[in-house]
Amino acid sequence: MSMLILALAALAGTPQVPDAPENWRCGLLVRDLDTGETLVSRRAGEYFRPASTVKLLTTLLAMEELGPSWVWRTRIEADTASSALCLRGSGAPLLSAEGVVRAALECASALPDDGRLWSLYVDTSVFEGDSHLPGWERGDWDRTYCPPVEPLCIGDNVLEIMVSTVGGGIRVSTYPPLPGLRTESSLTVGARTEVEASAGDWDLEAPVLRLRGTVADDTSFVLYKPFAGAPFELAEWLRLNLEEAGLEVAGPFEGYPADGDSPLTVAVMYSQPLFNVLSSMNKWSRNMVAEQVLRTVCLEGGDGPATSGGGCDMLAELTGRLAPGSASVILADGSGLSRLNRLTPGHLAAAVAAGALSASYGPEFLATLPVNGRDGTLYNRLDDIPPGSFRGKTGTLGDTSAIAGILRTESGRRLVVVVMLEIPRGQVYRARGWQDRLIGELYSSL
Repeated sequence: MSMLILALAALAGTPQVPDAPENWRCGLLVRDLDTGETLVSRRAGEYFRPASTVKLLTTLLAMEELGPSWVWRTRIEADTASSALCLRGSGAPLLSAEGVVRAALECASALPDDGRLWSLYVDTSVFEGDSHLPGWERGDWDRTYCPPVEPLCIGDNVLEIMVSTVGGGIRVSTYPPLPGLRTESSLTVGARTEVEASAGDWDLEAPVLRLRGTVADDTSFVLYKPFAGAPFELAEWLRLNLEEAGLEVAGPFEGYPADGDSPLTVAVMYSQPLFNVLSSMNKWSRNMVAEQVLRTVCLEGGDGPATSGGGCDMLAELTGRLAPGSASVILADGSGLSRLNRLTPGHLAAAVAAGALSASYGPEFLATLPVNGRDGTLYNRLDDIPPGSFRGKTGTLGDTSAIAGILRTESGRRLVVVVMLEIPRGQVYRARGWQDRLIGELYSSL
């Protein structure tokens, strides 16, 4: 970075704001959380790409509409008259493979042991819309941060791939268990490790693991890749565990037969409470989780299947209430991965303040956010101020770096801080350093 130029402070206690490089576009807003006083404002009403700071709005909306204790229930239903089982998608984030095993045992124990053949169906109608959203670039689909949005998935729809040459030969292991996973590997032992991997066949909606390249001898490492076809992978894993529990099961099949008696719920897979889900979403910026949360809010607040568009409309209405008279938000998703999103620093500041000051869920809202020097995307940032002084959400795209949250200063003041930067590609780490220096100056001067 070029030499940092500090603007002279006109008054004692006024923060010295570093000058940004001329080819950066900077939006900045600093307010006292308790008094509402604006302390620093630069382009606070102009649109910027927010990246993952959009998750602040999604968190606030979910807290308001669902409450911190909300739990998703993914049901297995049985119609004994037609010998049909149905796995009904709920949009639950972070379902575990182990949870499916338990549900299969519960299901088997609730059904007659009479040797019949059961048919397993999969109902994914709770969500509508594409699994990849507008503004999600196709080149990102194979990235860990861009798994497809599904109403049924195992974990966060990301495959862990373990490769080892320790002890000779090449071994490849994967988790979670995907019964339909097809592996194509041409890995060889070589002088150095250079591996290309992909795990999604998006057009066929099937998980295909392709590994190419060389692996150095006596080496082990882990790769992560999003995979396709999560609903049927989860259902097939359920079917295998039902058979392990003693049932004979065919399928899985799409949909559910319309005739027959009203189905009986025989097992339920419960999610973690919403507060825990949002904490995982924010601290590690899990994009698919954010989209599942947003569509669930849309489902619970509307009359039909959940869509991302409907959820974005709810975000826009919420933001209009928080910042009346401000420009309208432009949103294509609830995670911030879309490059079509546009917010202002004023929008984000209003969301942070509303969440932090809420009498109903203020502590929970703040606890979902990464904390400097301690966890999440801030665990190794802002090391010039004491750990725990700042908690907030970061946002990063190739040409975007944003941060928004609450800073407790050296004097004890609580500040809402929003910094939104649009920068040339390749300068993300430089932008983060600039943000950290600015927040350090705010910490010591206000």
